[in-house]
Amino acid sequence: MIKERLSFRTLNREVVEPGICAACYGCVSFCTANDLNVLAIGTDKPVYCDEKNCLEDGICYLICPRTSDLEKALRTRFHYEEPIGSYVSIRSLHTTNKEVAEVCCDGGAVTGLLEFLLDTRRVNGAVLSKTGGMWNNEPMIAMDFADLLKCAGSSLAQSRSVKDLGDLTTYAPIFSALKRSINLMDLTKLAVVGTPCQITTIRKMQLLHIIPSHLVHFTIGLFCFENFLMHEDGRKYLSNKIEADLDEIKKINLKEDFIVKLKNGTVKHVDLDDLSPIVRPACLACTDFSNFAADISVGGIGSPDGYTTTVVRNHTAQRLINLAISQGYLEECEQEEAFERIKWMAERKGERGERLRASGERRRLFPGQKWPS
Repeated sequence: MIKERLSFRTLNREVVEPGICAACYGCVSFCTANDLNVLAIGTDKPVYCDEKNCLEDGICYLICPRTSDLEKALRTRFHYEEPIGSYVSIRSLHTTNKEVAEVCCDGGAVTGLLEFLLDTRRVNGAVLSKTGGMWNNEPMIAMDFADLLKCAGSSLAQSRSVKDLGDLTTYAPIFSALKRSINLMDLTKLAVVGTPCQITTIRKMQLLHIIPSHLVHFTIGLFCFENFLMHEDGRKYLSNKIEADLDEIKKINLKEDFIVKLKNGTVKHVDLDDLSPIVRPACLACTDFSNFAADISVGGIGSPDGYTTTVVRNHTAQRLINLAISQGYLEECEQEEAFERIKWMAERKGERGERLRASGERRRLFPGQKWPS
């Protein structure tokens, strides 16, 4: 029997149609036949636009975070160890910049570290998601502190780069910005901040030497348990859970639970299980909480309020953080619980993803579906 050549047709059958597509859109952004308009972004998923021009080289399939062909190579390359991946140290850091501290989610360590990397010219751009209010978000390449400040904090918005998506989500695609870097000749060293599926796609591209992954010199991976659907029904559901209008939200964060700080100073906590009706279905199939393939992985879990838990995964990253501290960009505090709490969340997400994959369970939400109150 002749084995089928890998192509988007394969990816569509194994990932998109079963409902486990991460919607990172790496397949669309880095299709080798991009100039021929082979792939496009349909309604919350990639689709064939002109199948006859497909080169059938399998790149879209191989770089997808949901396919397993390069998984063993990836885990070997980054010395993966259960349950959170390999690491040199786990640290609690925060920014020393008061402007950043005012708007950041946790300790602002990501913004502080990126400020150091840009100032010292270790990178000349950072691929981030710019926040423009709770409902406005788009990917951008930050090239100075003013740009970084626009990206500090979190929102409940879908990136505007994906204009034809009908639903808002808390997930912001970044690959359109990374792709644009090919045309910016002065950007030769990039940092990228992303979710596990985004960092995994970049690392797979680097394994295959796919342009422009060679420009990515430093990766900052976000801890990620799940992202949420924020279309009209999703907003109503979340509003009921926090007992407030969503326009009253000042900051959001996700640690062991979903944390909302309102403009009047009230802080609301919602159990993650209570938010299951608005979780992006693709997130339920993901097993990577700790972002094991990044240079550092970050989040609020395990650190005191006002600090960012930072899993440092290699000695180069350790040295850079030490320099950022010594030059006054970051400060550090002691913590003792971080590993156990990260481990607990990683195992919780991993077990959920394995259970869903084993059972073949799928869940999708459609406009008009009856939502729990």
